[in-house]
Amino acid sequence: MVETMTKRRASGRINEEYVCIDSFIQHVSEIDSRQEITVREEPNDPPDFWVTIAGVEYAVEVTSIVTDYGYDALCDKLAKDIRSEPETNNGMKGTYGLTVMRRPDIPRRATADWKTLVSTAATKTQEMSNALCGAESCLLRDINGYLEIQKMSDHGAEIRLCRMPAMKWEGEVQEELTQLFKDAIDRKLVALEKKGVLHQCSNIILLFYDAYDYGDVEDVRQAFLNVQGYDWLHSIFMAMSFSDGPNTSYPNAPGRRGVFLYSRNGKWR
Repeated sequence: MVETMTKRRASGRINEEYVCIDSFIQHVSEIDSRQEITVREEPNDPPDFWVTIAGVEYAVEVTSIVTDYGYDALCDKLAKDIRSEPETNNGMKGTYGLTVMRRPDIPRRATADWKTLVSTAATKTQEMSNALCGAESCLLRDINGYLEIQKMSDHGAEIRLCRMPAMKWEGEVQEELTQLFKDAIDRKLVALEKKGVLHQCSNIILLFYDAYDYGDVEDVRQAFLNVQGYDWLHSIFMAMSFSDGPNTSYPNAPGRRGVFLYSRNGKWR
């Protein structure tokens, strides 16, 4: 049983706190559906939430992880999904470029908006098969940039990803994630100590929000192996891959699946 008490927030963007806390609650509920869970938002954070699970109170704090690689991986996945669409392979002629200028807000993977974007791009590609080189079609445009498909050549049958941010080697990705984890944990320790939360509650849970839907659990786990200095925390949880699943606690926010990176509770790991 899950009960939540909420405060209203005026914001046009995704509320990462709502996404993370729901992902965490759903994950814990799946481990043991019999335990009662209540959630109360803290109006004077930190922490962001007070959560009671089976009679035990936890102070829960949310923080965001932003990696260039995560956005790169999102763009690469989009190009791969467009290539695999039946409309793309059915009669496509020529070489096309999927151009990502700056950092437009690409839909979350596996969602309805993502599937619509993939289908639209595939259809546009097929429609341009008999067009002149240089023909282009805008797929997405917002204040952060734009995404378009352009015919580059009459030869071949290929879609290339263009103008992406610089890619990183696997080792560099893990090093970046490790440092991001370390920095976030250190910052939260300072903030929670300053507020006196550690004296008030010994069970502190840190929820990481993967801002660009990084999605690679194994890279995240490998990166976390090199992190130290988190023994003051009860648990660390990361809300990772978006899905079409509901956000049961805050229906206006999207749902995510998540994983525990660390916990004192052996049943949660």
